[in-house]
Amino acid sequence: MREIVLGKKAKELHIPISFYSAEDAKDKLELAANTLGAIGAKIITLEIFAPKSFEAAIADFTRGSEYPINWIYPLEQASKPLLAGAHITALSGIEPKFAKAGDSTRAVCYSDENISYCRTFGITSDIPNSDPYAHTIGNLHKLEKALSLFGFNYRDIVRTWFYNDDILSWYAPFNTARTDFYSERGIFNGLLPASTGIGAPNPSGQRIISGAIAIKGAGPWTAEEVDSPLQCGAPKYGSSFSRAVEIRTPYSKRVMVSGTASIEAGGKTAHVGDIDRQIRLTLEVIEAILKSRGMNLSDTVRSVVYCLRPEYYENFTEWAKKNGTFPHCPSNSIVCRDDLLFEIELEAAVNTL
Repeated sequence: MREIVLGKKAKELHIPISFYSAEDAKDKLELAANTLGAIGAKIITLEIFAPKSFEAAIADFTRGSEYPINWIYPLEQASKPLLAGAHITALSGIEPKFAKAGDSTRAVCYSDENISYCRTFGITSDIPNSDPYAHTIGNLHKLEKALSLFGFNYRDIVRTWFYNDDILSWYAPFNTARTDFYSERGIFNGLLPASTGIGAPNPSGQRIISGAIAIKGAGPWTAEEVDSPLQCGAPKYGSSFSRAVEIRTPYSKRVMVSGTASIEAGGKTAHVGDIDRQIRLTLEVIEAILKSRGMNLSDTVRSVVYCLRPEYYENFTEWAKKNGTFPHCPSNSIVCRDDLLFEIELEAAVNTL
């Protein structure tokens, strides 16, 4: 479990879990809940990376819950090795507030030291899958609606997630819709959020399931875009997100690194067909971002390792044996280009008080 100090009272807690079976998931989730309960912490979001066969275990754990939940399936429901896990974000020291609109739109808000945070996950669109552009716009509106439950708006967002089923077949209209929405909301005139855009199915059957983190308040605090020393900005090739965002408060600093893959400085895919070299470059890019902010991989509090093929996770674990591991969840998912085999998103933090 890793901690981020939010203020005099509050701490954000992060617990990554890997699952080896549905029974293992049930046991580990129960253990995590007991651990958090013993210190008076409450779960504020749950991310699930697991096949449909885990449904009973997840349902048992989440029954009666108020927190936002995001669940994506692996590309192969019976993949071997099984890549499955969960990430629990919890809060200690203060009470979170939960709200929902309809059956699926949920958000959580918590505040300390005049800084308020809002998180949402599991957001789906009201627009049918048949029109990718309109479906994306619908999802973005729902994301905004979830934040508005606590008085936040889209310009308060520092990070987003978009899990797009069959992403390669419609990534262009998704990017166009997001760019148009951001232009309309004036996002490009302020902070461009960090983001993940990954290909994965979900239990709802919708094209997109999304989430976000937003921050506002008197502070003092700052949120600013962080450039990648080894890559160009994503907008240069049509994707509207920043490489990373750094948030600073008097109590901590954190860097939210967007989904990162083997892309060279000019924007082209590097090391096509070579999983080991793609893993190596991906981690070099992330390490360079962290180093530019005075951090390294040992400061990781949350990360997700996305592998196009389940067996590629073994290549990653070999890299980790030589270079050092860090907290993460594994997932069998499609990266946003057909020649990218591997991607990581990561959040690192250092407590300053």
